[in-house]
Amino acid sequence: MQAYDQRYEDILDSAEALFAQQGFHATSMRDIARASCISVAGLYYYLPSKQQALSFVCERIFDRLEAGTAESARLSDPHERLAAFVRGHLRYLLTNNRSYRVLLHDLQALDRESNGSTRARRRRYFQSLVDLLAALDPHAEENARMAAGALFGMLNWAPTWYREEADGDVDAAAERLTELFLHGFRSGALVARASL
Repeated sequence: MQAYDQRYEDILDSAEALFAQQGFHATSMRDIARASCISVAGLYYYLPSKQQALSFVCERIFDRLEAGTAESARLSDPHERLAAFVRGHLRYLLTNNRSYRVLLHDLQALDRESNGSTRARRRRYFQSLVDLLAALDPHAEENARMAAGALFGMLNWAPTWYREEADGDVDAAAERLTELFLHGFRSGALVARASL
């Protein structure tokens, strides 16, 4: 990685950490410059505005989410594709707590100009799960959008309750959540798997 690119990534790391810790509105460009060990004037060379900083941070999060769930596109079985998507999404959230906070709490702070591309990325990512669910059960296609919203709700709250000692490693938790989503809480299959 070239020096400029590395510096840029380091600055985005600092911005993301500050947004996660104190929120977008409470963070200033001066805060980002201080955390990045760069002058405020130097910071503007990399980030034209705080809005752009948040936009770049969110774009990078979606890049990484999509990379983490890319395995699902290479599988042919719809159930395996869903399980791979859940595993990739959950793994990213549980290992990137700062990103999770920024995406859930600060994405709405983007103004119209900065939000266009990021909103399109969010819609595309959401639609990829809708499409996976529609392929899983073509008869329930009209419910796929609502089901995708419900599944994202389950997954996106996982960092608030997940404990490895109680819930197993990320892959085991992802498998259990996939089964819970597909078969319900009172499913005999789910109970049998949990007792193994």
